Amino acid sequence: MMIRKKILAISYLFPNSERPNHGIFVYNRLNAMAKYADITVINPIPWSPLHSFIDRFKHLRNIPAKTQRGKLTIYHPRYLSIPGYAKGIEIPTYRSAVKKVINEIGFDFDLVDLHWTFPDLPTGDYLSKRYGVPYRVTLRGMEAFHIQDGDVREKSVAQYLNKVGSVISLSTEMANQAVSMGVSQEKITVIRNGVDTDVFFYKPIEESRALLNLPQKNKIVLGVGSLIHRKGFDVVIRSMSRIDSKEKLFHFYILGSEGPEGDYRSELKKLVEKNDLEDFVHFVGNVPNETLVDWYNAADVFCLSSRGEGSPNVLTEALACGCPSVSTKVGSAPDIIESENDLGILVDVDDSDDIGNALSTLLNDGSSRQHRAEIFGKYTWDWCAKQTFDE
Repeated sequence: MMIRKKILAISYLFPNSERPNHGIFVYNRLNAMAKYADITVINPIPWSPLHSFIDRFKHLRNIPAKTQRGKLTIYHPRYLSIPGYAKGIEIPTYRSAVKKVINEIGFDFDLVDLHWTFPDLPTGDYLSKRYGVPYRVTLRGMEAFHIQDGDVREKSVAQYLNKVGSVISLSTEMANQAVSMGVSQEKITVIRNGVDTDVFFYKPIEESRALLNLPQKNKIVLGVGSLIHRKGFDVVIRSMSRIDSKEKLFHFYILGSEGPEGDYRSELKKLVEKNDLEDFVHFVGNVPNETLVDWYNAADVFCLSSRGEGSPNVLTEALACGCPSVSTKVGSAPDIIESENDLGILVDVDDSDDIGNALSTLLNDGSSRQHRAEIFGKYTWDWCAKQTFDE
């Protein structure tokens, strides 16, 4: 009988009691892995005396020191982090926070599994040397390289990516970036995120539209994400402005509100008004997670128009529902779309003509949505978890 591994997962990015969906994809993989290994999670929480005076940090005070979710026990020690300044100080303070938990629970692990780069990597390297166990890291987005920051984070990530024992990348794009920084191709494995098929599955389009009170006869394109520039909703709207008659227009429903990167709503609304599209572009706002399955099933086409992504969960969720999808060539989207036949069409970033042509093609697509959902349904979180033990 195979001996169960004991894995210490460390992640700056992880859900907590105050933000239960923050980094939910990290939780989903680890919770699926817990079927095959014993997983303990340490999710250090930034702390600073300044947090009491900054609204967006006040919620951090309410996170308990230890929580249980699914099959996982999660520890939330505090580490000193000064907002916007002195990122180098986080290397020793983050490590000290992790050591505090280890002093409490002991170190009896076979692998240190990191789910972000900074300040996780220096801590993983320390633990690997201290206890003689391997460590690995998962690359979850281009921002994990901290290339745009130009400070200690960028240098630290480049240094430790060349030290770490193995790397899981959510996309070929990120794997290539790591190789360009000198990381050996041999230690990189591409494993994209899975999808929860108990939550996202095929339903008849008529049924979902009735539940959401959407017109049965309209052509509907769906976009899901924060109203920020990076999500590229403006590109879809520009593609609509090129359609020569309103009889040929589809309805574009956008689910989401402002995000950490800002609020692009006013710019989007101005673009809609400028092109006289008020009756065709619908800003729905945030919706309950349990209704997302009906939104994906109600849409004729899902569109991921982003200028940058890691492994876009919204794309896998839409495909698990059988919704044909148009996606820009970002993150793991090419890996996802090209994993099976007839899932969708890839387009260039910021190319409204390309997106418009692809949407037109798929809006007239007659392939079986149920068959698409069945094909894509094998890419579950369990499928994802099993691969992490093979890399």
